[in-house]
Amino acid sequence: MAEAKGLGRVARRLARPFRGPEKPLTVTDRLDRWARRIAEFGVLDRAYFEAQTGRTFDSDADAIAFYVHNDGQRGLSLHPLIEHEWMREHQPVPAMSWYDALHQEGPELFQTGPLFDAGVYAASVPEADRPASTLDALRDFLRNATDATDATTLPVPPGRRGHAPTWGAARDAAVSAARTFADAQHRTRRRYRATWDGPDVAEALGRYPRGVARRDAEQPLVSIVMPVYRRADVVGAAIASVRAQQHANWELLVVDDGSGDETAEVVRRIAADEPRVRLVERENGGAGAARNTGLAAVRGDFVAFLDADNTWRPEHLSAALAGLLETDGPGVHTGVRMIGANNADDCTAPAETYRGEDGTLDDLLAGNFIDLNALVVRRDVAAAVGPFDETLRRWIDWEWLLRIGKRSGVPAYVPVIGVDYDNVRDPRRVSSAQPASWQEVALARHRIDWDALAESAPARDAGLVSVVVPVFRDWTMTRRAVDAVLHAADHEGDRVEVVLVDNGSPRSVSAVLGTWFGDEPRVLLQREDRNRNFGLGSDLGLARSTGGTVVMLNNDTEVTTGWLQPLVSSLDDPSVLGAQPLLVYPDGVVQAAGTVFGGDKVLPWHFLGDHPRHDASRALAGAGTARLGAASGRRFSAITAAAAAFRAVDLIRWHGFDPVFANGLEDVDLCLRALEASPDGSAFAVVPSSVVVHHESRTPGRDDARVDNRRVFDERWRGRYPAADAGAHYEAAGLRWLGVEPGLPKGHAVMVRSSRPIVVRDLAGGSGGSAAAGLRVAVKHDGTRAANVTALVTSLEAAGHSVQIDLPTSWYRGSSGLDDVTVLVSGGTGSDVSSFVPQPGARNVVWLAAGQVVTDGDFAAVVPAGAGADQVIRTL
Repeated sequence: MAEAKGLGRVARRLARPFRGPEKPLTVTDRLDRWARRIAEFGVLDRAYFEAQTGRTFDSDADAIAFYVHNDGQRGLSLHPLIEHEWMREHQPVPAMSWYDALHQEGPELFQTGPLFDAGVYAASVPEADRPASTLDALRDFLRNATDATDATTLPVPPGRRGHAPTWGAARDAAVSAARTFADAQHRTRRRYRATWDGPDVAEALGRYPRGVARRDAEQPLVSIVMPVYRRADVVGAAIASVRAQQHANWELLVVDDGSGDETAEVVRRIAADEPRVRLVERENGGAGAARNTGLAAVRGDFVAFLDADNTWRPEHLSAALAGLLETDGPGVHTGVRMIGANNADDCTAPAETYRGEDGTLDDLLAGNFIDLNALVVRRDVAAAVGPFDETLRRWIDWEWLLRIGKRSGVPAYVPVIGVDYDNVRDPRRVSSAQPASWQEVALARHRIDWDALAESAPARDAGLVSVVVPVFRDWTMTRRAVDAVLHAADHEGDRVEVVLVDNGSPRSVSAVLGTWFGDEPRVLLQREDRNRNFGLGSDLGLARSTGGTVVMLNNDTEVTTGWLQPLVSSLDDPSVLGAQPLLVYPDGVVQAAGTVFGGDKVLPWHFLGDHPRHDASRALAGAGTARLGAASGRRFSAITAAAAAFRAVDLIRWHGFDPVFANGLEDVDLCLRALEASPDGSAFAVVPSSVVVHHESRTPGRDDARVDNRRVFDERWRGRYPAADAGAHYEAAGLRWLGVEPGLPKGHAVMVRSSRPIVVRDLAGGSGGSAAAGLRVAVKHDGTRAANVTALVTSLEAAGHSVQIDLPTSWYRGSSGLDDVTVLVSGGTGSDVSSFVPQPGARNVVWLAAGQVVTDGDFAAVVPAGAGADQVIRTL
């Protein structure tokens, strides 16, 4: 065989000059090559792949070709036992593609997904038949378990909870989840089209012969509501498009929403020559209020809407009435021609796009596909659902349409272009000035029934703790977070349930989490079609939960043993509205020990963020009140919901988080609303005996709405911020808060600036005499000399000094300026003793290891190798 291969290489080398220059491979060539190679693997489950895509394929080759040309954006999988992202964490070379890793056929047997461990499977096979590679193991398993109803137990990886499922059951669950994913993809698809693909008007109207006849015979009156605000330049064109309608029996109510410019005069001049046009003037109250004013004055049996910056095609009302009278449905909508970009980040979008299609209530809940300008609805249907919600600042029309859809049915689509929509962004529009999170506010009213939750709250399981974890795009941290919660519960005997809310992540997130925890009854997984952000995602988890206590937990946290009961026990005090643990970074530095305030228009901040643990221990110990004992921590006006426990009945009473905040300040807003609704003396607690490690989010888009969140928070609480309490809290830690250093403004439309606290040592001890007696010492080490570090810390603390052990990630933490002394204890030899740069304002000491040297003058004191910890202390 080896000789034949050698001859083949020689023959190819001799033939090369006669073939001419080789053409470089294109991307398509490479993809086609990989498609052929993947086909050779023989691991495609076509039915499973078709369930994900919502397509059918004539052959395996067609399915694989579709996969390799589309997988980059879709995150698809060819087999229930192969999850590419999982493989990257377990294959020998993480940077390889999954098919490269399988193609290598190396001796390392690794996991291809949460349900298949090649090493576990190989160990179950007699040695003589044992597969030599991961791909061989996968093929061998599938050859012996070809039946979809197969009862063969899967060789699951170690650590997976619950019993190992059978191949048949696991495949059925995977196919079902894939169909659910495909349905969600269809509901959330992009609904704009570059070209109009509908019928012409005559063909479309031919579908409604009865409706056309009724329209012509009955000539129903259509009342049109047009809100307008400072649109003198375009309102005339909008009215002209109404006057040009083929259906002539209409009335137009133009509601001027306190424009204060020439708008009303323009309308008044038109109305003087057109009796079907009426001008209604009112004080400014927003688009919803203006539409409600118009609705209250309509006289027709049908109602339509047109904004002042859009126009109708002449056939709009005629076609809509034909469709509506054909079926006697609640309403109809026509197609829309959009002029301008569709999204702020879509600079390459065509200047002209089209939208219009039928849909179900589930489609409407996933996102609005009915433009109000294209809608014609029965007057009795509009009256039954009530007025537009004037408290909403955006997505007012969608919320109203959801009410119609739930009560009377979703309006049907008439495939005629009826509206020319001006989609060029304009600062005068509500949608240009208000945050996108109002979409979640509008949706929340149709996803969560707070009254029903309050009614059922007494039936919740008082001894069960529901841990709600919103998830977006990251299953690795989430799996670790949930495993830590379950491990701690098993160790402590706590009764918990974990509610995972997948906020519209790619397919792999729910696929991995669903299979890894699929046989763990304490874990519930709920996938949302879109990203609902932390606020609404958490509220949806609360609605799904069943425990009497609810803990909100970020998916980038890792709880420690014994974390839960101290939080739950603190709620035994009725004056405690909620409790958070001490949150620390993986290197032990404090991330949050409560939330403090610095006065009106000063954004609150995490207490002792980036400080050593000893500051938190000092601040939170011995600070109890008559009702909240010293062991339970200290009272605050607000806490962080990255990890926080509440009574479920209280969260329901407060209606959870306000979804208008998009991943920021929703927890502070919740706390302030809770305080307003609670008796005097109520507060939130930080419980130091409960410790949770916060790895801090890597979630894409986590801070995209930071500026909008600040604006919304300040508008709501301006003049009602809690009194400045930072001073008292820092004093308890032996520190003094001097004020805040203001940040630069982020746009003058946001009338609140960021700030950071200015904190110094309280050497006098303050009024409480709580300053530390010894020095603040930071031991900087790199993990190579654990015994030296342990001996040094023990000696320093015995001498009465406060010690923080800093790993390289915290060598330059924000609070390091408060330290008196740094002591470097690192490995390495030669002149490269470390990369730590001595700290200005502190006495910098280095304790050398054998063979280490340091340049003279770099450190204030040098302790030679071989010296003991006591000699280091003497140099301080």
